[in-house]
Amino acid sequence: MLLALASPTLSAAGGAYPLDWGRSGEVLEYRSCGCADSCWVAEVKNRRTRQTLASLRCDCERLFSRVGARVPEVQRAPNCAAFEGVADKPGAIRQALEDMLQH
Repeated sequence: MLLALASPTLSAAGGAYPLDWGRSGEVLEYRSCGCADSCWVAEVKNRRTRQTLASLRCDCERLFSRVGARVPEVQRAPNCAAFEGVADKPGAIRQALEDMLQH
């Protein structure tokens, strides 16, 4: 039983997975945390250091964001409607993070 819990395959199944991201040296990771995929976290990280450069997070209701590793998270919107029920949710997340990093 302990070996199954320590298996990298099993732990990765519920973990983060990459989304398309066109910036060299960076990776965009997404993970769902419940609420029928209405709870999620998307983070842009430095590929080498793994430091978080920007993040978007929906807590099933509200949208939060952060640019930088050591800054407080702020509420970006009272809901996550811009990302729910859209044809290309990963694309919408990617565009929002690109916009955040350009400002």
